[in-house]
Amino acid sequence: MPTKTVEVDAVLFDMDGTLIDSTPAVNATWAEFARQYNLDYDHVLKTCHGWRTIENLRRFVPSISEDELPQKVKDFEGRISQIADEAKREGKVQGQIVAMPGAKQLLGQITAGQREDPKRRLGWAIVTSATQAYAKLGFASANVSDPPAVFITSDLCSRGKPHPEPYLLGAKHSQVDISRCLVVEDAPPGVESGKSAGAKVLGLKTTHEGQRMWDKGADFVVEDLSQVQARWEGEKLILTIQSEDRPPTLSNGQAAAH
Repeated sequence: MPTKTVEVDAVLFDMDGTLIDSTPAVNATWAEFARQYNLDYDHVLKTCHGWRTIENLRRFVPSISEDELPQKVKDFEGRISQIADEAKREGKVQGQIVAMPGAKQLLGQITAGQREDPKRRLGWAIVTSATQAYAKLGFASANVSDPPAVFITSDLCSRGKPHPEPYLLGAKHSQVDISRCLVVEDAPPGVESGKSAGAKVLGLKTTHEGQRMWDKGADFVVEDLSQVQARWEGEKLILTIQSEDRPPTLSNGQAAAH
């Protein structure tokens, strides 16, 4: 696997599917909503990832009025936390929110280096499509790391991914130029958001096929964060990425079949 190095001022991480895995609890919540609203559960799971809950509910359950939506979002994301908490109390592995592969190690490398020299930049932030009510509880439940100083949730944005606003806001609050950031994403809408904001983007194959990451313009693609290392050189954050090679493209811009 070829190794590539990139120097950044900050890493802007998506949360679910990138740093933490809440898939069983999320899927169980969608199963309940699918039964309640007579939805095609398989279709929902194929198309919901990377979008804000409010946008998913608008698409899948148009009968919910705009006035009702904020409470329905709260109910949905609150149910994810309840299912995860129930699994934890009952000692069930299935349903708990856990760290994604490599996440603890990578965040540990970034935060340890920052603590060694307070003059260094913050180094990382979270930019998630979840609301604040769920996001901070979900992240804490996975025991990946202490929360970052900059934690951008969907309720802080007027427009969600794939619009560039979430990542632009993450860079702004981190006090860095977005062009000096690496966005880390597991969903095509997030890759599109990071690229349109002006960042370099690392796509993970934890949720979708790598080709979908490349198709949205990812600069690097890896299996998961175990293939990424971080170190500080002075005030520079250096990332070493074991990225697969970009697939060759045909003259029409489509990736060649393998």
